[in-house]
Amino acid sequence: MRRQTLELLRCPRCGVGSLIPDAEVAGTAMTFGPARCLSCGSRFPVHDGLIDFVGDRAKLKPLQQAMELPWVARSWERYVRPAVDTVLTRGRLDHESEYTVLRNLVGSPPGPILDLGCGAGLVLRKLSRDFPNVPVIGVDVSRPMLEEAMAQVRENAEAADFVRAQVPTLPFNDATLGAVVAAGFIHFVEDLASVLKEVARALKPGGRFVATTYEAASLLEPVHRGAGLFPRSEKTLRNAAALAGLVQFERVKVSPFLLWKVERP
Repeated sequence: MRRQTLELLRCPRCGVGSLIPDAEVAGTAMTFGPARCLSCGSRFPVHDGLIDFVGDRAKLKPLQQAMELPWVARSWERYVRPAVDTVLTRGRLDHESEYTVLRNLVGSPPGPILDLGCGAGLVLRKLSRDFPNVPVIGVDVSRPMLEEAMAQVRENAEAADFVRAQVPTLPFNDATLGAVVAAGFIHFVEDLASVLKEVARALKPGGRFVATTYEAASLLEPVHRGAGLFPRSEKTLRNAAALAGLVQFERVKVSPFLLWKVERP
């Protein structure tokens, strides 16, 4: 993890403390060893450049359990997500088209870019290539997904940092991020209001939140929620963003997918 990224982080336990390496670190990156909170003294492990704010998790729902399987992480980009997207959109939205829209909605971010729910890192790697002059950071709660993303970044000689954290809390200082991208993630989040509140806090003025999610017929919503998915209508997204203080709602719709952006005023 690069020092410049560590400086963006704050302790998720006390919510105020900055983090520093707990021992002397040579160079500009921290690869191993705990990071320590200057306020409460909490220590968080760093292994192979990944800082872990989660540790062991409580009992998981079936869908969450699947995301923790190494074989799912390895096959996610190539097989699992494309198959799901094809079923939902009947082939009308592919990865390249989705990313092109997301990239246009991101615009010119005034600071570091966070890929929230980065999974195996497909969007993160594209962001890293398109924005070589700003830090790109991937956040996910699944260790196998993060390990796959890290391996892909190394294999392609790209630059990114990784944080294991669990929403709704975002372990970033106030007004430090230039953009937050959440491709195919928001429908895994039950408490959208708290996530958007955290996004608004962490974004710089003019920073944008860009996301992909999907709608579902009202009769099918209980089925989706029973599986651990939370599809939302455009109206719901607009209202939740407004309540979080995020403005300038724009969207591109490829039914049932919604690609949308808001920004911090």
